[in-house]
Amino acid sequence: FFNVNPSIVASRGFEVPNTSGVRFHDLVAVSLGGVGTINRVINDSGATANQANQVSYLVNYP
Repeated sequence: FFNVNPSIVASRGFEVPNTSGVRFHDLVAVSLGGVGTINRVINDSGATANQANQVSYLVNYP
């Protein structure tokens, strides 16, 4: 867990298949307390959540 080892990096908060009809709205990835890193919100989309930017929002995917 991030609180035990702050150097942990998660590639993404959500991973979903890239197929027609798969849609997401109003997603968020949060680095609680700025500990650890989440590189993308969903698949390869969205900004990084980390100590400098603790909350990353993504309005629509794809």
